[in-house]
Amino acid sequence: MLTLVTSNPAKYAPFASEIKRLSLTLEAPPQPLPEIQSLNFSETLTAKARAAAAIFGRPVLVDDTGLVLEAYPSFPGPLTSTVLRSLGAVGLGRLLTGASSRAVMECHLGLWLNGSLHSWTGRVSGRIDLSHPHPNQRMPLTDLFVPDPGPEGASVAPSSLPHRARALAALEADAFELHLQTAPHGTGEAGECASRSHTAYDCPFCAEIEGDNLNTFASLMGGRLASRVVYEDEHFLVMPPLGEFMAGGLLVLTRAHILSLAHLPPALFSHLEKLLRAIQDAVRKRWGVRPVIFEHGPAPEWGKGVCCVDHAHLNIFPAAVKVHSHLAARMHLRLSSLAELAKLRRAEFGYLFVQENDGTRRAYDGREVPTQLVRRILTAQLGYPERWHWRDYLGENELIATFQELKGQIVL
Repeated sequence: MLTLVTSNPAKYAPFASEIKRLSLTLEAPPQPLPEIQSLNFSETLTAKARAAAAIFGRPVLVDDTGLVLEAYPSFPGPLTSTVLRSLGAVGLGRLLTGASSRAVMECHLGLWLNGSLHSWTGRVSGRIDLSHPHPNQRMPLTDLFVPDPGPEGASVAPSSLPHRARALAALEADAFELHLQTAPHGTGEAGECASRSHTAYDCPFCAEIEGDNLNTFASLMGGRLASRVVYEDEHFLVMPPLGEFMAGGLLVLTRAHILSLAHLPPALFSHLEKLLRAIQDAVRKRWGVRPVIFEHGPAPEWGKGVCCVDHAHLNIFPAAVKVHSHLAARMHLRLSSLAELAKLRRAEFGYLFVQENDGTRRAYDGREVPTQLVRRILTAQLGYPERWHWRDYLGENELIATFQELKGQIVL
């Protein structure tokens, strides 16, 4: 997990849900981080981030906050705590006599990675309020700063730390990618099986591919259909799944036993793209819908559970539904190509890959994913939620109908 180094974890207590969603851990530095004397947040943040990376032996997040007065551009900035300790409320009042009380509160998050600073900023405009006495020389900055009203005039409580909330929101856009970039490099090569719950010796897909008559499909459907394969080549097979909750559903399996498509040999991604285009054309021609495509890729340290098979496979269904709105609260990133799945090999929390009807592709944080989550989402929107679990609705008739419709229709 990505670490956010802070000497005062309490200031992040109001953001517990955000910290959890971003899969961050809070950790105090074992020694003080440098506080260089500068009015430039980039300089102070760089010094902190580089020092923290050296101390922890890996890239970690650090923060720096401060106030910037309209009357004194860039001041006090990173020196806010030092200046306020020196001036106190009375001295600050004298400093602002006859000048604007407007100010901006800033929070900067930074991480030193690959020889450069990566940073995210949250800024909130407001004013300095010195109308109340401040007997304590070391008063909290939030006692002095009053944020401007929020949207539609709603008041913003000074203690709500909106500048920190905005910095975390800025970080969220890059959080998934940061987890991948800072994850320890594993030793497994692309194409290597790393699953604990299934191996090639007990995988039901492998048994079916190799023609073992004791495979799961043969035991459940052998009397009605000898084989369900509608397309195959030296790398992939395409077949309707058990638990076919609607006609037109398909699986794309790797012929080799690998954990997920993130472990696919790089040279095969272009071939998989062509195959998916051919499948989408065939499905859209028959059912009139560009299908939803998804995969649950587990982390190597654990499997997907007893209801799933840890053999790389894509699920494809010609369902005109929206998936992202049900997953948007999870940390995620956009993908422009299937080849980008390779970097998810390093996702310590696993992933959910979803391609929407419009072709948009995203990978989602795979932590704490309920079994068959995307199937639950699809079947609920289609109006038959009772079909989400394949054992409760085998879908023999839909499977056979799909086989008959698509056998020989997928052409590269």
